[in-house]
Amino acid sequence: MESSTMETMFFLCFFFYSVLVGETTAQFAGKDDYGIEAFRQLRENNPEMFCKYITCTENEKPEGCPQGTSFMPGVAQFGCCGACVRFKQREDDSCTGSIDPNYGGGYNRIGDSRKKSLRESIVSYGSGSISDLLPPNDNTLSSSWCDYFLKCDKPREGSKILACLDGDSGDKGCKYFQRQYDRFLSDPEPDPVTHYTSDKFISFRDDYMWRPNCTQGNEFEAKQCKGPTDEERCICVDPSGNRIYGSAFSFQKELYETMNCACSRKVWEMKQAGVTSVTLHCAENGNYEPLQCVDGWCYCVDPITTETYGPNLPEEAMNLLPCYDEAKIGGQYLRRCESEFHGFATLADLLKSKGVQPPSTNLNCDPDGSYGPIQFDGKMYRCYDKYKESIWNPAGDGCQCVRDVETFKEYGLTIDVDCQVNSGMYAQIQHRGGTVYCADEDGVRTGPRVYDKYEGYLECASSLRCQAGILTNCPNSCNNCPPEAYTKYQ
Repeated sequence: MESSTMETMFFLCFFFYSVLVGETTAQFAGKDDYGIEAFRQLRENNPEMFCKYITCTENEKPEGCPQGTSFMPGVAQFGCCGACVRFKQREDDSCTGSIDPNYGGGYNRIGDSRKKSLRESIVSYGSGSISDLLPPNDNTLSSSWCDYFLKCDKPREGSKILACLDGDSGDKGCKYFQRQYDRFLSDPEPDPVTHYTSDKFISFRDDYMWRPNCTQGNEFEAKQCKGPTDEERCICVDPSGNRIYGSAFSFQKELYETMNCACSRKVWEMKQAGVTSVTLHCAENGNYEPLQCVDGWCYCVDPITTETYGPNLPEEAMNLLPCYDEAKIGGQYLRRCESEFHGFATLADLLKSKGVQPPSTNLNCDPDGSYGPIQFDGKMYRCYDKYKESIWNPAGDGCQCVRDVETFKEYGLTIDVDCQVNSGMYAQIQHRGGTVYCADEDGVRTGPRVYDKYEGYLECASSLRCQAGILTNCPNSCNNCPPEAYTKYQ
């Protein structure tokens, strides 16, 4: 054990023993255990008080974790701090369990008594010291547990050691896509013969691929930023990775930097639970707007921390709340579209309670209370802006492209984009400045950027799968393209 760590431990034991027992230094020095028992008692009996005396090191937040690690709360520094944990990978031996719940994972002890619990499995990365000791400055720890989709088992009959083996759920969830990406990126050298057609990551060809952010429970984080670094767009998704309301471009600086998608996720959850009319107001980036009203009562929310503050007041008195902004809100909380929809939903609920089947509506509102991009005018579906002004005819499944064009205009930007004539969605192949590339429904590049004479070589179906993490046949995103076809080739 390092001397600095020993000194820290001794000081903490002395401090806690003195606090608990109130003995003098001379009395303390005479104790055989030097206060360690009192130290343990405080930790076990009052962990909340115990942790107040612990200063967490850097990178204790999920966004600070390096690639290949997962954020785990309450595993470092006596169980008071979060840390970035690196789990064992496929074929690594001497494992003691698995983080995957399909194979007994979780925070509790798994399997027989010889297997270690999660906290017992974690050691300071590279040092071999127990996690209860102070970890190194980067707060990156390693675990003897296997990563998601891997089970800790005997690799062969009669084997005396346990190793991380493929499980039955290895192709599911967010972590699967992370593992695929990490594996593809692990060997960046091009094929020595062809130089560009290997299954290994090559920057000038594969820069469009992105690594999703996952929760510890193997779901997609609400906020995902996809695309090449200089062309990135952040979007909000549900736990399965499907697109929901909320997005931000990098040029929308404040929206982009503060985005958390907390409101969009909450609206999604409420609708999944069967709530007909949701009156929460989400900002363009999926965050909460400061003023929220539900069932006639209003309150304030911090869009960044998502914490509520101030009193709850009736909607008629919302102007007394500290977050009320007359210029933005006016005298009525509900906006045009949701006010219209809320009235319909209220009537529908009343008719249902009387045993009468209510009529249906084609009205489509966004979670900010404005009109959704697709509306039915009685004859056909068209694309509309937030104020129900028609901007494209007819509508397909999205209208995302023509909506984004309106956003570009608001910011004074002239960006060349190709929208599908019959839908308002992004065209599968985009042309820009003598180059071409494949794009997804959000206009994000899903394949390599090549010179326009190679447009016929693009395989957008392959590149879309690769961008989504299904890394099969990725080199054929530009089929049989020579290195000079790629604009970033040096």
